Amino acid sequence: MLHGTRHETRPHVLAVVRDAVEIVAIVAAGAWAFYVFAYENRIKPSFASPEVNFQASLQRLGEKNGLIAVRLHQGIRNIGTVEAYFVGVVVNVYGERVSRSAGRIAPPPAAPTYRYAAFYRTTPEDAVYSLGYITRMGDPSSSQITELQPGDTIENDYTFYVPTGRYDVLTVEINGVFTKYGDALIPAHLERSPQGAARVAFVQSPKTILYDTNPVTSLSL
Repeated sequence: MLHGTRHETRPHVLAVVRDAVEIVAIVAAGAWAFYVFAYENRIKPSFASPEVNFQASLQRLGEKNGLIAVRLHQGIRNIGTVEAYFVGVVVNVYGERVSRSAGRIAPPPAAPTYRYAAFYRTTPEDAVYSLGYITRMGDPSSSQITELQPGDTIENDYTFYVPTGRYDVLTVEINGVFTKYGDALIPAHLERSPQGAARVAFVQSPKTILYDTNPVTSLSL
Protein backbone atom coordinates (compact mmCIF):
# COMPACT_ATOMS: atom_id res chain seq x y z
CA MET A 1 0.00 0.00 0.00
CA LEU A 2 2.73 2.40 0.93
CA HIS A 3 4.67 1.59 -2.23
CA GLY A 4 1.61 2.15 -4.41
CA THR A 5 0.75 5.42 -2.70
CA ARG A 6 4.25 6.74 -3.36
CA HIS A 7 3.82 6.14 -7.10
CA GLU A 8 0.40 7.88 -7.15
CA THR A 9 1.77 11.01 -5.43
CA ARG A 10 4.53 11.70 -7.98
CA PRO A 11 2.19 12.49 -10.94
CA HIS A 12 0.15 14.69 -8.63
CA VAL A 13 3.23 16.68 -7.63
CA LEU A 14 4.27 17.06 -11.25
CA ALA A 15 0.80 18.31 -12.14
CA VAL A 16 0.92 20.87 -9.34
CA VAL A 17 4.35 22.08 -10.49
CA ARG A 18 3.16 22.26 -14.10
CA ASP A 19 0.09 24.27 -13.11
CA ALA A 20 2.21 26.61 -11.00
CA VAL A 21 4.62 27.18 -13.90
CA GLU A 22 1.70 27.90 -16.23
CA ILE A 23 0.21 30.36 -13.74
CA VAL A 24 3.53 32.15 -13.31
CA ALA A 25 3.97 32.30 -17.09
CA ILE A 26 0.46 33.70 -17.58
CA VAL A 27 0.97 36.30 -14.84
CA ALA A 28 4.39 37.26 -16.23
CA ALA A 29 2.98 37.57 -19.77
CA GLY A 30 0.14 39.73 -18.51
CA ALA A 31 2.51 41.92 -16.52
CA TRP A 32 4.79 42.30 -19.55
CA ALA A 33 1.86 43.13 -21.82
CA PHE A 34 0.61 45.70 -19.32
CA TYR A 35 4.09 47.20 -19.02
CA VAL A 36 4.50 47.41 -22.79
CA PHE A 37 1.04 48.97 -23.13
CA ALA A 38 1.69 51.45 -20.31
CA TYR A 39 5.17 52.27 -21.63
CA GLU A 40 4.08 52.81 -25.21
CA ASN A 41 0.93 54.74 -24.34
CA ARG A 42 1.81 56.54 -21.11
CA ILE A 43 5.46 56.51 -20.14
CA LYS A 44 7.19 56.90 -23.52
CA PRO A 45 4.94 59.76 -24.77
CA SER A 46 5.53 61.67 -21.52
CA PHE A 47 9.25 61.92 -22.34
CA ALA A 48 8.54 63.54 -25.73
CA SER A 49 8.83 67.25 -26.40
CA PRO A 50 5.78 69.24 -27.51
CA GLU A 51 5.24 69.44 -31.26
CA VAL A 52 3.26 72.44 -32.42
CA ASN A 53 2.27 73.42 -35.94
CA PHE A 54 1.71 77.14 -36.58
CA GLN A 55 -0.35 78.06 -39.64
CA ALA A 56 -1.43 81.30 -41.26
CA SER A 57 -3.17 82.48 -44.42
CA LEU A 58 -3.90 85.87 -45.97
CA GLN A 59 -6.97 86.81 -48.01
CA ARG A 60 -7.67 90.07 -49.81
CA LEU A 61 -11.19 91.19 -48.88
CA GLY A 62 -11.67 94.38 -50.88
CA GLU A 63 -10.60 97.97 -51.41
CA LYS A 64 -12.12 101.22 -50.17
CA ASN A 65 -10.97 104.74 -49.33
CA GLY A 66 -7.48 104.04 -50.60
CA LEU A 67 -7.05 101.00 -48.35
CA ILE A 68 -6.94 97.27 -49.06
CA ALA A 69 -8.61 95.10 -46.43
CA VAL A 70 -6.80 91.84 -45.69
CA ARG A 71 -7.95 88.95 -43.50
CA LEU A 72 -5.31 87.13 -41.49
CA HIS A 73 -6.26 83.60 -40.39
CA GLN A 74 -3.93 82.18 -37.77
CA GLY A 75 -3.99 78.71 -36.24
CA ILE A 76 -1.96 76.69 -33.73
CA ARG A 77 -2.29 72.89 -33.58
CA ASN A 78 -0.69 70.48 -31.13
CA ILE A 79 0.52 67.58 -33.28
CA GLY A 80 2.55 65.94 -30.50
CA THR A 81 1.82 63.51 -27.67
CA VAL A 82 2.13 65.86 -24.68
CA GLU A 83 0.30 69.03 -23.69
CA ALA A 84 1.83 72.30 -24.89
CA TYR A 85 1.85 75.34 -22.61
CA PHE A 86 2.56 78.65 -24.33
CA VAL A 87 4.77 81.39 -22.92
CA GLY A 88 4.08 83.83 -25.74
CA VAL A 89 3.03 84.10 -29.37
CA VAL A 90 3.60 86.87 -31.93
CA VAL A 91 2.42 87.20 -35.53
CA ASN A 92 3.97 89.86 -37.78
CA VAL A 93 2.88 90.84 -41.30
CA TYR A 94 5.38 92.61 -43.57
CA GLY A 95 4.92 94.47 -46.82
CA GLU A 96 7.43 94.54 -49.70
CA ARG A 97 7.74 96.20 -53.08
CA VAL A 98 9.04 94.12 -55.99
CA SER A 99 10.84 95.71 -58.95
CA ARG A 100 12.32 94.29 -62.15
CA SER A 101 16.08 94.45 -62.43
CA ALA A 102 17.72 96.13 -65.45
CA GLY A 103 19.39 92.81 -66.33
CA ARG A 104 20.50 89.59 -64.75
CA ILE A 105 21.82 90.22 -61.28
CA ALA A 106 25.22 88.75 -60.46
CA PRO A 107 24.93 85.99 -57.86
CA PRO A 108 26.35 86.76 -54.40
CA PRO A 109 29.31 84.85 -52.99
CA ALA A 110 28.52 81.43 -51.57
CA ALA A 111 27.82 81.49 -47.83
CA PRO A 112 26.18 79.33 -45.15
CA THR A 113 22.96 81.21 -45.91
CA TYR A 114 22.43 81.76 -49.61
CA ARG A 115 19.62 83.35 -51.62
CA TYR A 116 19.77 84.36 -55.27
CA ALA A 117 17.13 86.25 -57.26
CA ALA A 118 18.25 86.79 -60.85
CA PHE A 119 15.69 89.23 -62.27
CA TYR A 120 14.04 91.18 -59.48
CA ARG A 121 14.71 93.13 -56.34
CA THR A 122 12.62 93.59 -53.23
CA THR A 123 12.59 96.42 -50.73
CA PRO A 124 13.39 95.70 -47.06
CA GLU A 125 10.48 94.21 -45.12
CA ASP A 126 8.19 96.85 -43.68
CA ALA A 127 6.01 95.86 -40.70
CA VAL A 128 2.35 96.60 -41.52
CA TYR A 129 0.55 94.61 -38.82
CA SER A 130 1.63 92.90 -35.59
CA LEU A 131 -0.14 91.13 -32.74
CA GLY A 132 1.14 89.15 -29.81
CA TYR A 133 0.83 88.32 -26.15
CA ILE A 134 2.69 86.90 -23.14
CA THR A 135 0.85 84.36 -20.98
CA ARG A 136 0.91 84.01 -17.20
CA MET A 137 3.78 81.55 -17.57
CA GLY A 138 5.94 84.41 -18.81
CA ASP A 139 4.39 87.28 -16.85
CA PRO A 140 2.17 86.58 -13.79
CA SER A 141 0.38 89.90 -14.36
CA SER A 142 -0.97 88.67 -17.71
CA SER A 143 -4.52 87.35 -17.93
CA GLN A 144 -3.73 85.26 -21.01
CA ILE A 145 -3.56 81.44 -20.77
CA THR A 146 -2.92 79.26 -23.82
CA GLU A 147 -2.74 75.49 -23.39
CA LEU A 148 -3.23 72.81 -26.02
CA GLN A 149 -3.87 69.12 -25.44
CA PRO A 150 -2.58 66.71 -28.12
CA GLY A 151 -4.76 67.11 -31.22
CA ASP A 152 -6.28 70.44 -30.11
CA THR A 153 -6.30 73.56 -32.31
CA ILE A 154 -6.72 77.28 -31.67
CA GLU A 155 -7.83 79.45 -34.61
CA ASN A 156 -8.35 83.21 -34.89
CA ASP A 157 -9.20 85.70 -37.65
CA TYR A 158 -8.05 89.32 -37.82
CA THR A 159 -8.56 92.09 -40.37
CA PHE A 160 -6.02 94.79 -41.14
CA TYR A 161 -5.51 97.40 -43.88
CA VAL A 162 -2.67 98.58 -46.10
CA PRO A 163 -2.54 101.56 -48.48
CA THR A 164 -3.50 100.78 -52.09
CA GLY A 165 -0.48 100.51 -54.37
CA ARG A 166 2.11 100.71 -51.61
CA TYR A 167 3.05 97.04 -51.45
CA ASP A 168 3.23 94.21 -53.97
CA VAL A 169 3.59 91.32 -51.53
CA LEU A 170 2.62 90.67 -47.92
CA THR A 171 4.36 87.96 -45.87
CA VAL A 172 3.62 86.50 -42.43
CA GLU A 173 6.12 85.66 -39.71
CA ILE A 174 5.26 83.68 -36.55
CA ASN A 175 7.32 83.69 -33.37
CA GLY A 176 6.25 81.49 -30.45
CA VAL A 177 7.63 80.00 -27.24
CA PHE A 178 6.12 76.95 -25.54
CA THR A 179 6.92 74.15 -23.08
CA LYS A 180 5.50 70.87 -21.75
CA TYR A 181 5.98 71.91 -18.13
CA GLY A 182 2.71 73.41 -16.95
CA ASP A 183 4.10 74.60 -13.61
CA ALA A 184 7.12 76.40 -15.06
CA LEU A 185 7.68 80.14 -14.72
CA ILE A 186 9.65 81.36 -17.73
CA PRO A 187 10.16 85.14 -17.54
CA ALA A 188 9.26 86.71 -20.89
CA HIS A 189 8.17 89.99 -22.43
CA LEU A 190 7.43 91.47 -25.84
CA GLU A 191 10.19 93.34 -27.63
CA ARG A 192 9.20 95.89 -30.27
CA SER A 193 11.35 97.04 -33.16
CA PRO A 194 11.44 100.71 -34.23
CA GLN A 195 9.33 99.70 -37.29
CA GLY A 196 6.63 98.13 -35.06
CA ALA A 197 7.26 94.38 -35.39
CA ALA A 198 7.24 92.44 -32.11
CA ARG A 199 9.05 89.37 -30.81
CA VAL A 200 8.89 87.18 -27.69
CA ALA A 201 11.98 87.77 -25.54
CA PHE A 202 12.43 85.10 -22.87
CA VAL A 203 14.98 83.54 -20.55
CA GLN A 204 16.58 80.61 -22.38
CA SER A 205 15.94 77.29 -20.63
CA PRO A 206 16.05 73.56 -21.48
CA LYS A 207 12.34 73.59 -20.67
CA THR A 208 11.42 75.91 -23.55
CA ILE A 209 11.07 75.49 -27.28
CA LEU A 210 11.33 78.44 -29.67
CA TYR A 211 9.36 78.42 -32.91
CA ASP A 212 10.45 81.14 -35.31
CA THR A 213 9.69 81.07 -39.02
CA ASN A 214 9.40 83.55 -41.85
CA PRO A 215 7.56 83.50 -44.10
CA VAL A 216 4.70 81.21 -43.15
CA THR A 217 2.59 82.41 -46.05
CA SER A 218 2.39 85.30 -48.50
CA LEU A 219 -0.15 87.24 -50.55
CA SER A 220 0.36 89.11 -53.80
CA LEU A 221 -1.55 92.37 -53.91
